[in-house]
Amino acid sequence: MTLFGREVLLVGQSFQAAHFLADRLHRWGFRCHFAGNMRNARELLGSVRVDLVLSDAHLPDATGPELLEILSGLQVTAFLCVPVENSCFWLPAIDAGKECLGSPALRPSEFANELEETAWSMAFAPSGGTR
Repeated sequence: MTLFGREVLLVGQSFQAAHFLADRLHRWGFRCHFAGNMRNARELLGSVRVDLVLSDAHLPDATGPELLEILSGLQVTAFLCVPVENSCFWLPAIDAGKECLGSPALRPSEFANELEETAWSMAFAPSGGTR
């Protein structure tokens, strides 16, 4: 499966070291953009049309919910990563432009499946990300 023209924004310092996630997204045809903090994410969102946003829930200069505020009204899908002990939970936050924060949290293996399903659905949907 390839998704030519699909863009993903990875926000947070943990994504800089998580090459396995970026590699998987690249294999699916996503072009990855990285932002270590909210300020950089805001700058990127001002110039790049993004289809998918994966963010740490705690950023150096903001929180995940603050990031979601700037995504509000945009045709994106977004997940927040919340660290717990030696792992994390993924919180679905926006699904194709519709807020879904409050949906059940996903364990890493569940998130991997959800991410693949999301990528497949994007492969057959018209591109409608930001800007």
